[in-house]
Amino acid sequence: MDEIRVRFDEIEDWRHQGYVEHKLTDVLIIVMCAVLCGLDELGDIMLFAQKRQSFLKETFGIEKLPSKPTMSRILSMVDGEAVGSVIVEIMKETVGTGGNVIAVDGKAVCRTVKEGKPHSGLQILTAYLTDSGVVLGQKAIHEKTNETPIFQEMLNYLDVSGKTITADAIHCQKETCRKIVKKEGHYVFGLKENHKTLYGDVALFFKDSINSEEIESFRTIVRR
Repeated sequence: MDEIRVRFDEIEDWRHQGYVEHKLTDVLIIVMCAVLCGLDELGDIMLFAQKRQSFLKETFGIEKLPSKPTMSRILSMVDGEAVGSVIVEIMKETVGTGGNVIAVDGKAVCRTVKEGKPHSGLQILTAYLTDSGVVLGQKAIHEKTNETPIFQEMLNYLDVSGKTITADAIHCQKETCRKIVKKEGHYVFGLKENHKTLYGDVALFFKDSINSEEIESFRTIVRR
């Protein structure tokens, strides 16, 4: 696992090295392992590290775990985009890039918020293959923006040809759809009522199609 350490060593550590007790590389490896397991709460990340301490020691040589406040302080200082780029490259090299469905998901590592700045926590937008979990793209979401322009920027370099992109309603935007179609991809996005005209047209389409039995419909009945 030396290759992983080498990659994380590229990320700048802003701390005064004379007072460093926990290597930045160790902290980032712990976060990487936890996030890849679907965890985004700092408390859950710390619990993961405690329960997997033997694995972390045997696999990565991490002898000592940082405390929760120390972990929070370190994560508030790192370049989230740089961390995301390293994780992307590690996943690509380890597993490969096969699969037909790409899911887009934004996650915030909770409790990494700087005091007085409620939107300053470490937030990362990830595009990953659902078949393998391999991350294809990952970028930090800065506090002065949101997922929409970040994903549109990611589409400039993601290979989506022949693949289907899934995402929640925030990505239901004309420019996003236009970029995906231009790159010969497909998309399945959530749709909310704030897109009044489009929502009305889609609702009418489904209503007419169900009534004419052009598509099947199903209903779940909960019996008490």
